[in-house]
Amino acid sequence: MGSKQMNALLSQFMKDMYPVAKSDLFAGFIERCTNLAAPRGAVAMITMQSWMFLSSYEKLRASLLTNQRITSMLHLGARAFDSIGGEVVSSTAFVLANVPTEGRNPTVSRVGTFIRLVDGTSEAEKVTALNTALEARTNEADFHLASDADFTTIPGSPIVYWLSEKMRGVFTSGDRLGAVATLAVGLQTGDNSRFLRQWWEVSRARTAFACTSREEAKSSGARWFPYNKGGEFRKWYGNQEHVVNWEDDGAEIADFKPRAVIRNPGTYFSPSVSWSKVSSGAPAFRAYPPGFIYDVAGTSIFTTTVPERLGLLAFANSRTASEQLAAVAPTLNYEVGQVAALPVERAVDDEVVGLASAAITHAKADWDCSETSWEFTRNPLIEVSALEQSKRVTQSTPGDS
Repeated sequence: MGSKQMNALLSQFMKDMYPVAKSDLFAGFIERCTNLAAPRGAVAMITMQSWMFLSSYEKLRASLLTNQRITSMLHLGARAFDSIGGEVVSSTAFVLANVPTEGRNPTVSRVGTFIRLVDGTSEAEKVTALNTALEARTNEADFHLASDADFTTIPGSPIVYWLSEKMRGVFTSGDRLGAVATLAVGLQTGDNSRFLRQWWEVSRARTAFACTSREEAKSSGARWFPYNKGGEFRKWYGNQEHVVNWEDDGAEIADFKPRAVIRNPGTYFSPSVSWSKVSSGAPAFRAYPPGFIYDVAGTSIFTTTVPERLGLLAFANSRTASEQLAAVAPTLNYEVGQVAALPVERAVDDEVVGLASAAITHAKADWDCSETSWEFTRNPLIEVSALEQSKRVTQSTPGDS
């Protein structure tokens, strides 16, 4: 049970008794079991894997890495139990050993055994993978050795036992993305069915697509404005289908508080790089031109210059960033804090900026081929047909019939 589902009594109890594990009851049970074990005792559990990665469990991880050590873990992932379907329920089986105060030494590396079984799609496949890993005992067979010190080098101390030493070193050098750009979570309307529409459902005369500031939007007299709410996997450009009622600087939404939450309004209508917070696979980053308000699922990155923005977009869509994100956010959620923790170079390469600009141009042309784009002008099949007809006319002679 997550904290949002707790009643006031239970919520306060968790805050008072288990402050580092208050986010969820299962996290509280982890802490409680370590307290029940003897000073050098061990605890074996099967829980959801979210405590290993999410920022809401950062304090719990810090406590476990200080007071306990992970002696072994089977990282089961999704579909570990045939009786539980779907990709959402992902679990891990692990053993924690208490480390008494006199036994704690930060200079001593405490290595644990980790076996990665996340790729199997059934109990049988995971059993087979486990046997293979135990027999081979190699990284290639997903058998890994890692210490608590390996985890603390990564921002937030996620339990990313599979990272190579070289990749761990990347996180200790360079600047964090959050230090070179502004990352923000946006508007929560409180009732999307009331305040959101797809752009073709409303009057175009009452829609403003290219406002560059809140002041311009207010003076336009328009009711509907482009709204970035994440969307499907799509890199570089696209997912521009929704509009939000922001008439009179969002007066109607402001009146809907406390259900409505207006976050970071100073960044509304600014050009950005954005991604979908929830994804079933790899993240995809996109460029958004001026004119958009964004919501909690369309989290965004803002920079002061165009080259910086294009450079960050190119980095975010690179294989390097994908591997880094797989380390700090191996769940279905790509949170602002996780993206902000990625190490980046401040220098902007002109060639990279040019390639990113070209990728955006191609992706925009592809998006505008669909009638769901508000910049759609002509079906590409008709375009090709017209071009072929033009060629035939050009190549024909006066004597042709």
